[in-house]
Amino acid sequence: MPQDDADQKLIRSTLKKVGFRVVSSETGSEISALLTREEPSLRLVVADPATPGLDFRQLLRRLHDTDPDVRVLCLCEEENERAVGVPEYASQIGAQLRRPFRRSHLLASILEATEKPMVRTA
Repeated sequence: MPQDDADQKLIRSTLKKVGFRVVSSETGSEISALLTREEPSLRLVVADPATPGLDFRQLLRRLHDTDPDVRVLCLCEEENERAVGVPEYASQIGAQLRRPFRRSHLLASILEATEKPMVRTA
């Protein structure tokens, strides 16, 4: 999860509204423990490459090796951070969301990352 509390709350509430069970961590080392515990049920990982202690390349590699279907929604400050220096694991990155963002952009990115079509109802 991102470091910004407002971003965390928005991401958590949006994920819950679209049916995700949300678990979160604050640091890179917590992410590693979380992945060990939750890996079989993961569908989407929301990650900020700037998270303290997070080796983003290692995260992508681990997800790729254990379940290539798990996608990462990458929270980035810069538009060109999509590749994040790891082209061999680019397929794990389901979507990129550039800050600042609105709930509608977040929802579209979640749906893009999980390859779910956006359905509009009247």
